[in-house]
Amino acid sequence: IDMYAKCGKMASAWRVFKGMKERDLVVWNAVISGLSMNGHVKAAFGVFGQVEKFGIQPDRNTFIGLLCGCSHAGLIDEGRRYFNSMNCVFSLTPTIEHYGCMVDLLGRAGLLDEAHELIKNMPMEANAIVWGALLGGCRVYRDTRLAEHVLEQLIELEPWNSGNYVLLSNIYSANHKWDDAAKIRSSMNERGIQKTPGCSWIEVDGIVHEFRVGDKSHALSDKIYAKLGELSKEMKAAGYAP
Repeated sequence: IDMYAKCGKMASAWRVFKGMKERDLVVWNAVISGLSMNGHVKAAFGVFGQVEKFGIQPDRNTFIGLLCGCSHAGLIDEGRRYFNSMNCVFSLTPTIEHYGCMVDLLGRAGLLDEAHELIKNMPMEANAIVWGALLGGCRVYRDTRLAEHVLEQLIELEPWNSGNYVLLSNIYSANHKWDDAAKIRSSMNERGIQKTPGCSWIEVDGIVHEFRVGDKSHALSDKIYAKLGELSKEMKAAGYAP
């Protein structure tokens, strides 16, 4: 079931599920998670309803699947309800993964202040994944003030991660704060932090050829760059700016 779901073959996963005579909680969780990750969130809610109907006690993994589905579908009220029911109804203490799902849900919906308050009131220290979820929301909704605060936390946790600097720089650029974006890039240079170069690859006759920005390690790099030069000239001649 899990394999089919992760391959996007939810119909096949469902056939396996329906063909089983006995189903334990692991099976139910796999179906709930699979439906959620493939965009069938309401169906996942229905399966969870069956879990309750049959008197099966859900566990923390059950709610990971439900909350992830709520996050991707933007179902804020449902997400809040499931999160709150963990402790109030099922006597399950939410873990940092559940808090991370809620921060992601609230951040995607633009409820950045609520997401930040949730982090501050967590019974455990937030990790980089939780802060990163909030930072992603800051980027979408261009909240540079909160993004700066979040980045400070991320730098303390992951001072080596160039992605944190790049994301804040992109936020500044999107808000036309060019000087601030330049300061971030300057700070990266001072700390010796480099952005991970972009990578692409192509398979030719069963051989995979990998290319990185500025990379000339390929055996045919001279010919490749020469061909790129020709294409660039042709594009300019046709009125395009490469």
